[in-house]
Amino acid sequence: MSIFETLAGVDTGTLCNAMIVLDPSLRGKNYTLDAVVAANAGMPPFTGYALTAKIVSDKPTKDSHDTTLARRFAYYRYLQQARRPSLVVMEDCGERRGMGCIWGEIQVSIHKAMGLVGAVTNGAIRDIGTLPAGIGLLGGNVCPGSGFAHLVEFDTPVSVFGLPVSPGDLVHADRHGCVVIPAGLVDALPAAIARVAQREQTFLAALDAPGLDADKLAVAWRVFEVK
Repeated sequence: MSIFETLAGVDTGTLCNAMIVLDPSLRGKNYTLDAVVAANAGMPPFTGYALTAKIVSDKPTKDSHDTTLARRFAYYRYLQQARRPSLVVMEDCGERRGMGCIWGEIQVSIHKAMGLVGAVTNGAIRDIGTLPAGIGLLGGNVCPGSGFAHLVEFDTPVSVFGLPVSPGDLVHADRHGCVVIPAGLVDALPAAIARVAQREQTFLAALDAPGLDADKLAVAWRVFEVK
């Protein structure tokens, strides 16, 4: 089973716990810190290699229409040539983040048609309820207007919700946020995830047992804490 198949049924919280089992120095690292908006409350997790871009939505571009259009289609070619599976991580780096929206029905449909599994942006999203199925989307806010949103750069390090992301990083996302997975942990992650899940199930079963008291809880907790 590939890491992508493993992560398809794993929430970001479980992934963070598994990463800490493998590398305790990752505690407090490699995940988003700010609240996100999921385009669909029932959205399943999505995982891919990061394709990165920056936009500005609060000020108009100073470039010509031809230059702006050429940059946009260079970006689409960047998506087309990327390693699969891939997702986009797009930073709105304007002074007033999320003033205008790129991520609506049209752009989400384009990215889905180009084979992307999802997108994460600290900027605005819209068209909630009419977005195509089969592609994940996390945003920073919902906004009806496009403002001055325009692409300024791509294939560059970005930061969204307090999480630095570089091109090619392996990113796992769900409605809670997203996590960057260190390449050196990938092979060991499935076993660590299974271990975390089993430990949680054992602890929850102890809570369901009749006659729970503080002493029994302490015993169960000591077992639960074993890494």
